[in-house]
Amino acid sequence: MPFLSHAGVLARLLEELGGSRTMNERIGDLLLLDPVLALRILETYAQAHAGESLQNFRQADLLLSLDVSTLKSMVTTAVTEQLTLPASETLATCWRQALHCAMLSRMLAEMLNYPSPDEVWLSGLLVWLPAFFADPAAGSDASPETARRVAQGVLDQLPLRTFLPDALRYLDVPAPRLRDAAPLVQMVVAAHRLSGPSQSETAAKSVDPCLDALFLSAKIDQKALLDMSSQAEHAVDSLSVRNGVEQAKYKSTGELALDLIRYNQLELAAGDMQENSETAIATLVNLLASHESLADPIYLKLNRRSSVLEAQTIGGLKPTPLSIRLEGSKTAAVRAFFTRSAVIVLESAGNDAAVLDQQLIRQADADGLVAIPVGEGDSQGVLLVCGSAASLATVASMPKHYARMGELAGRVMPSQVVETGKGDPAATAAAAADVLPARVQQAAHEINNPLGIIKNYLAILKIKLGDDAPIADELRIIYEELDRIVRIVRGLTHDDGEQGSMEHGADLNALIQDLVKVTQPTWMSKGIKVSTQLAPGLTRLDADRDKLKQIVLNLMLNALEATPPGGSVRVETAALSNHRHEHFVEIVVVDSGSGIPPEVAEQIFDPLDTAKGEDHAGLGLSIVKSLTESMEGSVIFKTGASGTTFQILLPFN
Repeated sequence: MPFLSHAGVLARLLEELGGSRTMNERIGDLLLLDPVLALRILETYAQAHAGESLQNFRQADLLLSLDVSTLKSMVTTAVTEQLTLPASETLATCWRQALHCAMLSRMLAEMLNYPSPDEVWLSGLLVWLPAFFADPAAGSDASPETARRVAQGVLDQLPLRTFLPDALRYLDVPAPRLRDAAPLVQMVVAAHRLSGPSQSETAAKSVDPCLDALFLSAKIDQKALLDMSSQAEHAVDSLSVRNGVEQAKYKSTGELALDLIRYNQLELAAGDMQENSETAIATLVNLLASHESLADPIYLKLNRRSSVLEAQTIGGLKPTPLSIRLEGSKTAAVRAFFTRSAVIVLESAGNDAAVLDQQLIRQADADGLVAIPVGEGDSQGVLLVCGSAASLATVASMPKHYARMGELAGRVMPSQVVETGKGDPAATAAAAADVLPARVQQAAHEINNPLGIIKNYLAILKIKLGDDAPIADELRIIYEELDRIVRIVRGLTHDDGEQGSMEHGADLNALIQDLVKVTQPTWMSKGIKVSTQLAPGLTRLDADRDKLKQIVLNLMLNALEATPPGGSVRVETAALSNHRHEHFVEIVVVDSGSGIPPEVAEQIFDPLDTAKGEDHAGLGLSIVKSLTESMEGSVIFKTGASGTTFQILLPFN
């Protein structure tokens, strides 16, 4: 969506979500402080509660529809999208006004005994959505009318029974006309008019004549209304401070990109958690070396029996013969262990530093060292790394971040033992059946993490290269393919699967052109020529773009595998009609191979083992047939000594 979130809220969410496996109260509070994020969550909620009323709605209901993996994807997607949109220096001011409007709306709802104050809060927040609009095409020249129209369209698409979209629709309607409007609309319109740019000094202003004509004049006196508005302003200040959100300035794109990198660091630090934490510590060491140029690592783990920090193996390397007794020690390692925060010692500290710290710094020929607490509970320890003054200054600027990295890397994941029925084959089989979905869900979660990190770095790379970079189109294709993988993997964790990217009006020709680029290394290395014959002005298909892409990609890969070096593959599209005036889009993929043997052709669409080798499960054409039929289409083929042609017909109105 072309809307900007408050960068301070996004930064705090990245900090809270990095490496986290559970929701906490701070995350929930932050999500509902931003109009754009609140809208994204409301859309997720609406999909699961289509047709339901918000009359008894509570904000907590929104968070119940989210898991951490979905939330991480939602927030990192918002960040990466924001990195490509034009920034706005006025956004922080608009954000405060939106929060003020939401807060005042809820106060009015509570005073007037409205059944769902949280519904009114959401409406008060989302009525400011046009102020957060950022048109990538128009840049800062996007008109208020365009912003209002786009925001209204998004709210109208919510499949919920609520007057929430009407608050924006009737925002500028003269007050006398709103006397008979729904109470939610009256409250939000009143709150909005008290939250605008001209209302910066609440205590000094009087009630607008338009507000006096609203229903409020009969139920709430002017002084009470002004006092309530002032209380709302103080509440916004309190929310901002309590949640650590900076409202004084809008973060630059570069700052937000750094926040995303730090989030990625936390995700990577947490990604290798296992029963043996050696791999996770090695990952942390590599992160510190590659991102901060900190080297010469020593990992010390607490021996609880002797109260000694003992050197451990890192990445298969023998440990440094070193141990530090906790009692009486003034080393950086012991101070970090007890304070659970990063401790830095510089060579220039001289006699103020412990002798061991001085020795380690000299041995590494460094400017200093940092001790980072690692793990938690029974897996507590400390990681020592040395580096330059500049590298250590980076750590000093964010000690909590590096302490969090250490905590995540050293955390041991509890063993999960599945109890099977002893001696009972049926119970054993049932337990094994339960384990598989759990393993699939765990694998899907772990796969999502590196995929999300790759997406984030692609977005950062795009910013560095600029929109006019020669490989900008290739980066876009890679990003879209990663998105498709994320959706496929996420679907594994839901019994009913998740909807793909329902882009109403999928451009089939553009999709095929992208796939020709994607497969280019395959056919160019074999000397195959790939050509296209795409019908101009082809009707856009009201279909799942992911399914279309999967159909065409499978057909193209099969054609490329069947075509000998020096051969050719052709992809065509056309618009067709039959004698019953039914309309179809045709997709044709032609290869110049040796044809399909009769015994194979008889079961070409069956999922079976093939002679292609272990990398091929023989599912490609079976998937093509299944996906085509799910779109009420058909697939046929003809084959001979000069090649094979597959034809897909997809209906459209």
